[in-house]
Amino acid sequence: MAQARRKPSRFRLPRRTRSHWQAPRARTLFTRPAASPRRVLLQRLLLVAGLCALAFLVLYLDRDGLYDANRKALGIIDLMYFTMVTVATVGYGDIVPITARARLIDAFFIVPIRIVIWFVFLGTAYQFVIQRVIEEFRMKRLQKQLLDHVVVCGYGLSGSVAVRELLESGFDPESIVVIDPQQPALEAATALGVAGLLGDPSREDLLQQAKVRLAKAVIISVTDDATAILLTLTVRSIAPDTKIVVRIQEQTFQRQLRQAGADVIVSSTKIGGLLLADAVESNHIVPFVNDLLSARGRVTLLERPAAEHEIGCWSNALAGAVVIGLVRDGRMLSFYEEPPCLVEAGDLLMVIQSSRQPQE
Repeated sequence: MAQARRKPSRFRLPRRTRSHWQAPRARTLFTRPAASPRRVLLQRLLLVAGLCALAFLVLYLDRDGLYDANRKALGIIDLMYFTMVTVATVGYGDIVPITARARLIDAFFIVPIRIVIWFVFLGTAYQFVIQRVIEEFRMKRLQKQLLDHVVVCGYGLSGSVAVRELLESGFDPESIVVIDPQQPALEAATALGVAGLLGDPSREDLLQQAKVRLAKAVIISVTDDATAILLTLTVRSIAPDTKIVVRIQEQTFQRQLRQAGADVIVSSTKIGGLLLADAVESNHIVPFVNDLLSARGRVTLLERPAAEHEIGCWSNALAGAVVIGLVRDGRMLSFYEEPPCLVEAGDLLMVIQSSRQPQE
């Protein structure tokens, strides 16, 4: 009785023993500053001015501990002069600290201010000069290698899954470019070894840098459907022949996306709802579909040209594969509407193929 009452175990397909792909190192090939350069420079200039004013105030309060060989008393101009030459590490030696307190102030207060100011100057020079030169060089080298690559616009939940699935299916990490406006998301993407562009994916200059015209496909996985339509229009205007795959949430935008130039439209809301409904009456369909669509699944859903050894065979009798659809001269021949037919050269097959058996 206990065994009769036991619920049937959930259907699970065994996985391949292949280990997960791991990137050798994290890298970001090209980044843009989040704030405008003028604003960053203004903030840093105000910081340096504030530190110099603080150093001047401390030296003014302890001006009796300073000695000038030419004057008995130090005025405001003398203290401003001494502050600037001290912070700039020039040190002409005409004004020197003579008391123990003045020397301690110079050692433990002025010197740290001097170090901070120099770090600000060096960081600004690196960010706006050296780093830009390095990034431009790396970007030009990357652009020379971009051909038949995949551009992923948006690295959210769907975009990250798409990138990992591309890597699992055998795509070279250097042939994937991710564009995202969020620095943490881009860092997570480049940690997989792919190239990254930090910025709004709807900007035409970033799409030009990603060379969408030469791309194999562009995956648009942004959070807003209206932005997806705008991005589709922008990509299509730049790359008339590139395949565009768009993820949307609302079914009502499919017509607009078709008019904008989208080749494939994936409705995550509809697909998720269908799987949820199927799971009510079944225990095996959802795990099987997930396994079927995953590159690491035991079975794989493929769209591929007919192999040479398959030409002349019946579509329902291919070894190691189940043909569910056949495209011939632009016409779909599905197994549930058309009788089995002989496979011809140039046919495009949609098959469910076991990854356990090697292809002959």
